[in-house]
Amino acid sequence: MDNDPRLAGGNVKRIKRRLVAAATCLLLLSQLGSSHAEGPYDGQWTGTATPDRGRCRQANITMTIAGRVVSGEAHLEGGTSEIRGTVWEDGSFGATLGFQPLTGQFRRDAFEGEFETPDCKWKMRLKRRPE
Repeated sequence: MDNDPRLAGGNVKRIKRRLVAAATCLLLLSQLGSSHAEGPYDGQWTGTATPDRGRCRQANITMTIAGRVVSGEAHLEGGTSEIRGTVWEDGSFGATLGFQPLTGQFRRDAFEGEFETPDCKWKMRLKRRPE
């Protein structure tokens, strides 16, 4: 019974599946670790976005940075929009605010950026919150 070729083939397939699953887990864990590695801009950032064109009102902004990953919210007149993006080693920043592009530059504990909505053009200024 132990010499049945069907049993041996089933064991090989099972081992291959486990190896593939283990390799996949290792790859995912390595990506998670590298994307959240400690960076010079890590922390909580808060501030405002002020319209310089149009009839929009000032918006409150919060962002969190972990490594190169940026997430946050903009509390605009029409509701809250998500911010999702990336910060590079030199402090340059690219993201989306809702469906609009958002660009800017981090410098030590300050950030300046800009974005446009259909109604207004905005200047964003943030400061890193002390830990």
